[in-house]
Amino acid sequence: MRTIRGSELRTARTKAGLTQDQVARRASVSVRTIRHIEHGHVTPRHETLARIAEVVGWRATEEPDASDAPASRPYAQEIRLLGPLSALFGDRSIPLPRKQRVLLGLLAVQPDRTVSHEEMADALWNGETPPAYPQLVHTHMARLRRFVDPPPGHGSTDRRIRTVRGGYVFNSAGVRVDLCQFEDRAALARRTTTHDPRVALDLYGQALGCWHGRLVHDLPELWHHPAVVRVAQRHIDVAIELADLALRLKRPAFAVEHLRIASYEEPLHEPLQAYIMLALAASGRRAAALQLFAELQTRLKDELGVEPSDDIRQAHQAVLRQSGAVERASPLEGAARPAGIRLLATADLPVRRTASAFDGSPAMGAPAQLPPVLAPFTGRTRQVAALDRLLEQSRRKGGSLGIAVVHGPPDIGKSALAVHWAHRRLASFPDGQLYASLQGSIDPAQRTATPATVLTGFIRSLGVRSGWMPDTTEEATALFRSLLAGRRFLVVLDDIADASQVRCLLPGTPGNAVLVTSRSPLTDLTTREGALALSLGALTAEEAHELVVTHLGAERTAAEPGAAEELAAACGHLPLDLRRSLTRLAATPDGSISAFVAEHRKGMREPGNLYPFQSREPSSGGRQDNAEDLRKRSLT
Repeated sequence: MRTIRGSELRTARTKAGLTQDQVARRASVSVRTIRHIEHGHVTPRHETLARIAEVVGWRATEEPDASDAPASRPYAQEIRLLGPLSALFGDRSIPLPRKQRVLLGLLAVQPDRTVSHEEMADALWNGETPPAYPQLVHTHMARLRRFVDPPPGHGSTDRRIRTVRGGYVFNSAGVRVDLCQFEDRAALARRTTTHDPRVALDLYGQALGCWHGRLVHDLPELWHHPAVVRVAQRHIDVAIELADLALRLKRPAFAVEHLRIASYEEPLHEPLQAYIMLALAASGRRAAALQLFAELQTRLKDELGVEPSDDIRQAHQAVLRQSGAVERASPLEGAARPAGIRLLATADLPVRRTASAFDGSPAMGAPAQLPPVLAPFTGRTRQVAALDRLLEQSRRKGGSLGIAVVHGPPDIGKSALAVHWAHRRLASFPDGQLYASLQGSIDPAQRTATPATVLTGFIRSLGVRSGWMPDTTEEATALFRSLLAGRRFLVVLDDIADASQVRCLLPGTPGNAVLVTSRSPLTDLTTREGALALSLGALTAEEAHELVVTHLGAERTAAEPGAAEELAAACGHLPLDLRRSLTRLAATPDGSISAFVAEHRKGMREPGNLYPFQSREPSSGGRQDNAEDLRKRSLT
């Protein structure tokens, strides 16, 4: 039988109503020992842990450990570093504690190389290394191995993390690592360039397509580690190699697409910006190239106090020399090529001197934009199950984007269902959740949200600075889809009027999911995009009864069962109207349900509405279900 772990000790001690001092005295250990065990700093002898477990009343059968059934526990089959760090078992993201994430990032970013104990300690404790760091590193590494190493019975005897003299080595064999895929494709592209440049260009595109943001975007502890800096510089190298080849093959737009993404990481990398200017001009966007020069010149002067380099000036002159009929051939022929651009060596790349176009602040983290669920959610079991099935089917197929449209009349609980399900499935979307209301239920002239503004907001929330937004909605959509590619995001689009509001906000790759709410079934979206349509109507009698019990309590409801049913029927089983009435009733705990219904029976304007609690806002088209207001109410 396994022994108690730190988090389990804290939970069991709290449940037993014991303090750390009481547990320490009864188990004949020091308070400091209890404290260190709960924080995971030490692992005492088995006998000591057994005594502590007995004191707090913990039993191993209360919570089976994955290690008791090693053949079934998840382990990392894929590791992603080129963006937020994630470890995947199949299509599931494995949740890793912070220190284990730091160690995995440090090891995987330099695969098959020894990483010393000192190097790990420096990353874990930011230079403030504790005296007993070797033992602590060993403890954290043992925990990491539970997530990374395959369990016995999976046909592999190799450890992903091997212990060597002085440190550890991450063995990249047998696990998919996006960094290794990037390096392999870039190397193959370089070898292919001389005899098949068009194939090489596609390979360069595949290599750069592995990137979905800043390297280990969510681990600022590692941003300035030499290995991370080297890989970031390789990203710039490969982008420049692609641009040089794309311009020679007269595919400047292809170069712009990849150069823009690379430049978000190094906004003042002058050779990279020079290539962007040349590619813009070669693709017929001369004005954009000149504007880029002006903006870059201003930033260099304001932020660094320097003038543009020769690379930038030569590219600027090449753009100015173009005639009105823009030449589509490569502007890099002969003297037009900036002298310092061609295939820069890693050592020539500048150290970061300014903020990245990816905000990447430690406080930022993954977007989590869902509105709160402000009240207990009841009912809608069938619709929740349908959304669960859609997600599982799209993940199993591996090639489809899961899209669902929840539609129904005003005040029926569309937004509430969407928000409830989204919160319920947070673990399925570890990279983030994006939310926006498109205000489809109000007059178009009064809407403040448009697809373009929502798209811009989404891109900002993914870490891209405002000043580095693409020029057109088409380019912004392409960037948005690139940032979400290979990741698991949930996009909730609330209060949609028609399918045209949605299209530019759809991710382009599987793994992501989109949940839409609308008064309309959005037939065009279901027909063209294969979206699942879920019609939402009034609550069933059982669901309405459950809602009454949730607000008034089982005892009060059982005392007047007929009146409770009459109240639900008077509200038409509409969740928002019923909730308004129940809120008033709950405020008077001694009041009678039947008296409440009788008092307001004369005030009923129409079936489904008790007069004091129905919507009174004047409107030409009936009751308005403004999604922005709905977010602020209790959700059903």
